[in-house]
Amino acid sequence: MSSVDPRDPGRRSLLQAGLGVSMGLMIAEAAGAEAFGPLLDRLAVADLVTRERAARDASEWAEMAACYAADSHIEVSWFQGTGKDFVAASQKNLSARRLSQHILAPTTALVSNNRAIAQTPCQLLGFVSLDDLDVCVVGTARLVWRVVRQQKEWLIAGLRMIYIRDVLLPCNPSRTPTISAAELEKYRLSYRYLSYVLARSDHPARDDLPGIDRPDLVASLREKERAWLTGS
Repeated sequence: MSSVDPRDPGRRSLLQAGLGVSMGLMIAEAAGAEAFGPLLDRLAVADLVTRERAARDASEWAEMAACYAADSHIEVSWFQGTGKDFVAASQKNLSARRLSQHILAPTTALVSNNRAIAQTPCQLLGFVSLDDLDVCVVGTARLVWRVVRQQKEWLIAGLRMIYIRDVLLPCNPSRTPTISAAELEKYRLSYRYLSYVLARSDHPARDDLPGIDRPDLVASLREKERAWLTGS
């Protein structure tokens, strides 16, 4: 993987999260895998999803693809499909000058045999063009991962998101885009500005994603994840 510039706040948070997980793995392994089996599993799951986000932000597509199970399914605001296709679509976005970065908080994981559910609080930074002006959509969300163990290796089986709130910032404060207040009112509060930007792209905005303004959808997602975890 490429080196991380410690001056970059997004990369720095990924590095710190990765170092914390790696140190935890080393300590637990040194103490004995049998005694710390559940902890090792949780740390391995957290390490996996951190590596996937780090690879995506660093444009390391082979590394990102290696984190996904063959039958994985991704469903986020701008994409639905397999992990393999998600990697290809992410690469296409970057080539179209749509850059995104992720600032992650520590991941928590629940493990049941060969399945795990992981959650990662996240700030998403999406740099795009709006009316020929450079803007950044800053979204607060929670990444919800399905992870499976296949032949002793943990791999991502699914990814969903719970949207919280977002804002839209001009990259150049002296040049701000004209925003339609009437159109904004049509979009969900938890990802309103993201929807506004998506409506002007080849990824149409959706109004059925889990967000804090729709607790019923959040509850439904959590119930489905718990059922999948236990195989019920």
